Amino acid sequence: MDNKNLAPARKIPFRLLGEKGSNPIPIIDKLWEFYSTKGTKTVFVSLGTSSSPLAELEIGEILGCPIHIVEPSKENQEKWNVVSEILKSRKRNDESEFTKEVENKWVLPKNLRVSDSVPFFFNGTLDLSGSLQTVSWESYIKSICEKMGIQEDNSHLDLLNVQLSDSSIIGPLLYSLTNSMYRPGMIMVTYPNTPDSNLFTTQAAGHLQNIGYQLLNKENNHFLYLYIDKNVYEYASYENKNVENPLISEILRATGNFV
Repeated sequence: MDNKNLAPARKIPFRLLGEKGSNPIPIIDKLWEFYSTKGTKTVFVSLGTSSSPLAELEIGEILGCPIHIVEPSKENQEKWNVVSEILKSRKRNDESEFTKEVENKWVLPKNLRVSDSVPFFFNGTLDLSGSLQTVSWESYIKSICEKMGIQEDNSHLDLLNVQLSDSSIIGPLLYSLTNSMYRPGMIMVTYPNTPDSNLFTTQAAGHLQNIGYQLLNKENNHFLYLYIDKNVYEYASYENKNVENPLISEILRATGNFV
């Protein structure tokens, strides 16, 4: 394992999105430069709703791209409808903590796009605490790309933001994404429980890093990952019945410790 791969993360300057709100999220300082070749065609998806929409709106400000919000809750959908109205009128008529500073954000209301079907493994319904409508990642991404004028054979996902309050669903959603053809360049995840404190989160975060996402930065429970296309699962054979764990065995072999 080459530790030199970790060095760039320490040199990249970062900033916080939504600093004036209640849910600041770390991002690379030069977000526009990172996505400048796509600009307004950057495909940005945000799953769930946090206590403040400022981080999502600031991404829309910087890149000029649509903000695709996936929110199954009717109550939270209404919050985004209020945000849209404020963006149209440039006036804030309520005292909600959620809409604080929204009137100062320069995002086209038409670029705020809210849907209620959650991208998952399949088109269908999940029976959790209530009924949750799902759509396959392929169907969802192709649909939003088509509306952005991106051809089907070039459909892609550039930036993913995960703001879900239920830690038990974050893992399955991330697994469903990594089971699809899409690998967003960056993923922002707010874990209700940090990876070192909760087994569900440990597995979700571990899987992300093992399939090629490097942890660039974290701020409390907000994590930022960059795709570096190094899948460590490919280092080993999973048909080897002579070792307890093929991946660990290969790592030990690579360091000169034969097992």
